[in-house]
Amino acid sequence: MPDPLLQLENVSAGYGETIVLENLNLTLSEGQCVSIIGRNGVGKSSLLATIMGHANLRDGSIRFESKDLTRVAAYKRCRMGIGYVPQEREVFPSLTVQENIDVARQSGDWSVEQVFDLFPNLAARRSNRGNQLSGGEQQMLAIARALVGNPKLLLMDEPSEGLAPVIVEELGEIITRLRDEFNLAILLVEQHVKFALAFAETTIVMDRGMIVYNGDSKALRDENTLNQYVGVVA
Repeated sequence: MPDPLLQLENVSAGYGETIVLENLNLTLSEGQCVSIIGRNGVGKSSLLATIMGHANLRDGSIRFESKDLTRVAAYKRCRMGIGYVPQEREVFPSLTVQENIDVARQSGDWSVEQVFDLFPNLAARRSNRGNQLSGGEQQMLAIARALVGNPKLLLMDEPSEGLAPVIVEELGEIITRLRDEFNLAILLVEQHVKFALAFAETTIVMDRGMIVYNGDSKALRDENTLNQYVGVVA
């Protein structure tokens, strides 16, 4: 049996002296997609930040392609094949769309023109600066920028947050294409529970910095079961 793409063992992490995540265990195979849901403030974003190297690992280990990431800087994790789409999008406001993409480009299958094919809205606005884009276009740019880094694993933090329903639907179709056509492993943190459960066969539910469910997404489509873990049905 091949080694997992990503493996977290007994991970505790946080910021400064504050512990946010406790004793987390997670295994992700190549090409596997997993959704992460839970109420606000339970550690979902911190889990992605810890994998990316933006939070302090206090205990346990994180391995990517069998390599220990404990002392690996965040930018080196990008070069190793971990892409990150942060909740705040973090596009460079003074750079053009083209320049935002160029600064993240690494050699591999994903070219600039391929991401423009995936996001034709961005292709039409490639000369616009980051601060001249709508929220939806900025989110598309954040995803495009991660893709040209040619990741094997894509971490996506609340990609639909604050966007109009029509844009959420468009982004959902694109993320589904990434799952179906490009064999990307994806960890998706998402507040839209119905989309999260439909997107991945496996869903993780977090509560108070711990994983309280890690299993079949279909089981959580029952409202009573979802309520048991999440507390409210979205």
